[in-house]
Amino acid sequence: MHEQGRRRTLRGNRIDRSEDPERDGSRRSARSIGGGPMTDEYPIATGGSFPGKEWILAAIERMLDGDAALTMAEHCRAFEREVADSVGREHGITTNSCTSALETSLRALEDRGEEVIVPIQTFAANASSVLTAGYELRFADIEPADHNISLESVADKISDDTAAVVAVHFAGNVCERTAELRELCEAHDAVLIEDCSHAHGATIDGRPAGSIGHLACFSFYATKVLTTGEGGMVLTDDDTLARRVAAIRNRGLDPASDDARFTFLGSNYRLSEFAAVLGRSQLEHVDEFVVHRNELARSYDDRLAELTADGLARPIAPPSNVRSSYWRYPVALASGLDRERIRDRLAADGITIDWAYDPPLHRQPFVTDRYDTDGVAPEGTAAMGRHICLPIHRDLSPEDAAYVGDRVVETIREAAPSATVGAKSLDRR
Repeated sequence: MHEQGRRRTLRGNRIDRSEDPERDGSRRSARSIGGGPMTDEYPIATGGSFPGKEWILAAIERMLDGDAALTMAEHCRAFEREVADSVGREHGITTNSCTSALETSLRALEDRGEEVIVPIQTFAANASSVLTAGYELRFADIEPADHNISLESVADKISDDTAAVVAVHFAGNVCERTAELRELCEAHDAVLIEDCSHAHGATIDGRPAGSIGHLACFSFYATKVLTTGEGGMVLTDDDTLARRVAAIRNRGLDPASDDARFTFLGSNYRLSEFAAVLGRSQLEHVDEFVVHRNELARSYDDRLAELTADGLARPIAPPSNVRSSYWRYPVALASGLDRERIRDRLAADGITIDWAYDPPLHRQPFVTDRYDTDGVAPEGTAAMGRHICLPIHRDLSPEDAAYVGDRVVETIREAAPSATVGAKSLDRR
């Protein structure tokens, strides 16, 4: 990191940390939500400090002493039940990643179509899981206003050959078209899968993310709102799908059988007890995490309002009936702004920004090796190329967010061509 970035603190005040014995040179010490001293580094995302550390250590000590199982035991079962209850679903099935959750969900579908529709604004796993499960990929566009999957685009592509549609709640903003997508899927005997990797604790009209689709898949990766380091989970109300998913993730072993009967062709996608302990320790705090992230988001909103008024940038914000989990705080930039230049200038102040999914999913090499995706979703692709994401996580304080927001405003103004200001060149569709 630049020397300037190591010294910078709130509103340009400076302190010397070169002699700090607790400084590790890479990131600041963890602290409780929203508390503690100011920092001189602002990473884009972090799993954050873990609440309930004493309980975690006691549970792990039992395993180390040989008094508790290491896999597929009490903590995995409890984690499944507790997450399912928190979302209002009948079944929860742990997996070792969200990639595994998506793949097992797709492999559990039987007697349906041969195609799966996915949005372009999402992680590679949404395509790789489809191909690994033996389906053909179809790509849906996104709405530039919110970067979530377009209902119109899905309606143009869905057919009797469609087995499933995947709706990703981008950045933690629940797709406001989810209920309509489920109705559309049911009209074609297809399944709606909610990808809730970003959306722990998010809601729409008071309903939790993951409560609307036929299946929902969660990620507990290290940067997520709730993390187990690596991990995932499938939620569903369908008894048959739950049985198949549980079997496939456990090498095909039928959970309804009294003996070692491998009814399904499965894989080993199981979550460890260690990981389940980490997940359980945070679950009761998810609402607290999300409230804090929303507080940070409001601080950013206030500071970026002047850029929105001038047509330079706008938050990719949720609609009023959605409570976002703000896994990321995405910002749409006006045409002509160089986001790499903005990133590099902020990095000099120790502020890390990034952008999600570059190149877009349909332009990834493993996809273009199999499909001709030239010209697919041009509007969504253009919108993806004009957004950035600001730091937001549970170890960031409101004071941090205020400083970061002010610097982002200054940097975007510095980077803006004079002709852009006041041009109202942001796409709000």
